[in-house]
Amino acid sequence: MTVKIESLPDTKILKSEVIEAIINNLGITKAAYFIREAISQKTDYLEIKKKLLGSKTDAEVYNDISKWKMKK
Repeated sequence: MTVKIESLPDTKILKSEVIEAIINNLGITKAAYFIREAISQKTDYLEIKKKLLGSKTDAEVYNDISKWKMKK
């Protein structure tokens, strides 16, 4: 089975969309509080990625998500 690898999303656009979604769902006050708290936390995101995804590359994860979306 061959899976088409789509290009990864632009990070700037993605960040903007995520912040907009948070603001739209929570309101500006809760969104600002959440973003401040999330940014100030000392979190090793690479360690979390390693635990959740193992040795998968970003492209493999993106493909998995694309396949999952197609099944919906």
